[in-house]
Parts: sequence; structure tokens; C-alpha cells
Amino acid sequence: MKTVFLVCLLLLVGIAVNAQEYKDTVFSVRNSTCSCKYNFNTEDDNIIFDRNAAKAYYPGGEDEWKKFVKKNMDKGFKGKDDVLVRFLVDKNGDLSGFTLVNKSPNQKYEEVLRVLKLSGKWFPSVQKGFCVKSYLTVEFEL
Repeated sequence: MKTVFLVCLLLLVGIAVNAQEYKDTVFSVRNSTCSCKYNFNTEDDNIIFDRNAAKAYYPGGEDEWKKFVKKNMDKGFKGKDDVLVRFLVDKNGDLSGFTLVNKSPNQKYEEVLRVLKLSGKWFPSVQKGFCVKSYLTVEFEL
């Protein structure tokens, strides 16, 4: 009987140790909300997703993003160029890892970076209900 009890106890302890710790989370930024499970397991932070159930996005959606860019982007550049930038949105909504994807003038790339950094937190991507890090590519016309 003691052996059965000991085996059950060890089994329960093993399950508890290997269980993922997470919390249902609601992000609220600029009157918009996003909900997902927030995983506290730091080993999972090394995984970056390119394809997600729900892509990362600016709070308020595409229309709010366009308004923000229009309001904050410097319009004093000569000529028209497309600036394609890839960046990382972590599970907290912070932006980092900015990379210029196409050839465009350095001044325009620097302006795009300024606006992206000014934009603040974004809503993270969601994979199987969990907030995850992911790459996002955005195109700007300057």
C-alpha cells in the first residue's frame, strides 16, 4: 500500500514539475484589448513564429495604424520609395530586431524606424491560444 501511495505521489510531483505555468491575460492598449494565455516558461521564449493563428497587430487594427503613420511620418522626402521592414513583436508586445528587407534610401529607413519605435506596444501573435513572439513585415510608401 505504501508503495502505491509513493508511486502516485511521485507521479503527481512529476506532472506538476513538467506542467506549463500560464495565465489568461488581457492586454489593453489605447482602448483596444487582446486576450491570450501568457506562458511563464522562459524556455519557450526562444521560439519565434512566422506563421500564426493570429498575427501581431497595432492596437485598434489596420485603420488605427494608418492614422498613426499618417500623423507621425515625415512627409518631406523627395521621390517615392517603398520601405519594407521586418521586425520582432515579442509576447509582451515590444518591438525589436528591425531589418530592412528591400533596397531603399537610408534616410527613409531611419524615418520608418523612428515611427515604429514611437508606436509603442503592439498586440502579440497568438498560437494555439498562447501569446508568442513572431516576425512581422510592414511596407511603407515614402
